Amino acid sequence: MFSEKSFLAWQARRGEIEERERQRIRAEIEAEVDAAHTQIRNQREAELSRERLLHARRHETALRQLRQPMPELTEAQKRERRAEIRRGVERDVEAWEAERQQLGAALGRR
Repeated sequence: MFSEKSFLAWQARRGEIEERERQRIRAEIEAEVDAAHTQIRNQREAELSRERLLHARRHETALRQLRQPMPELTEAQKRERRAEIRRGVERDVEAWEAERQQLGAALGRR
């Protein structure tokens, strides 16, 4: 059993001990929040970088296609050409989305 003297000493220090515990918990929470903010910031920077790269690729592709001589095409040929360009852009977007999902999955595993 505890002596009354020990109990009184513990009771006198209880506020100090509880405050230290609260400070420790606050510090842990702040560290977790900081880590989450850092992860979100890094993920957003990666997404922005990939968006810029995709935009640059689209721009480059569009310029390349505009530089190609365009002979007089029939309406059917024009529709096919537009569909071909659209498919190319859609492939680029799908590749970017797949890469973004892989990054998200990789970041989620940490």
